[in-house]
Amino acid sequence: MQNKSLVPSSGRAGDNARVGRENQVMVHRTLDRHSRGIFSSIPDLASRKLSKSHLRKELEKGFEYRLKRLSLELDTDLHQVREESNHILVNTKTQLRRERMEFFARSYNEVMERFNDLTERFLTRLDERLQRLDRYKSPVIREREEQRLSRSIDIFIATLDQLVEEYRSIISEQVNHE
Repeated sequence: MQNKSLVPSSGRAGDNARVGRENQVMVHRTLDRHSRGIFSSIPDLASRKLSKSHLRKELEKGFEYRLKRLSLELDTDLHQVREESNHILVNTKTQLRRERMEFFARSYNEVMERFNDLTERFLTRLDERLQRLDRYKSPVIREREEQRLSRSIDIFIATLDQLVEEYRSIISEQVNHE
């Protein structure tokens, strides 16, 4: 008879199944060997039945112990897989958040540069128009044109502020994935 450990040493599911089958075969072989003996070591039938009953109970207890041990090892392995998965998930989330923030920072800078260029062009054109005001001989036309330019300045600044705020709200918007 081979001298194998009855309790598996590794926590792998394939090893556990193999060891479980081996244990079951060992139990059946032992019971067969004791029931096929030429001369029974216990002559009286009642004692022999009692002995077999005790032997069967002991073997069942050993088998139950092995099943509990395998279940414990399986639970340990599952816990380890969960922990590793959580670790990977946390690291991946951190990396994605960092990349997201870098992207938004870059895009915000690009948008602000475009707004600054747009503002420069607007102010250059506005300066030219304001210089033209002195050319108008009629005070009414000059006053009307000055009011129109003043309104366009207010509208431009308000629109620019609104666009910046809307862009900021897009960046800070929380997305729920349900």
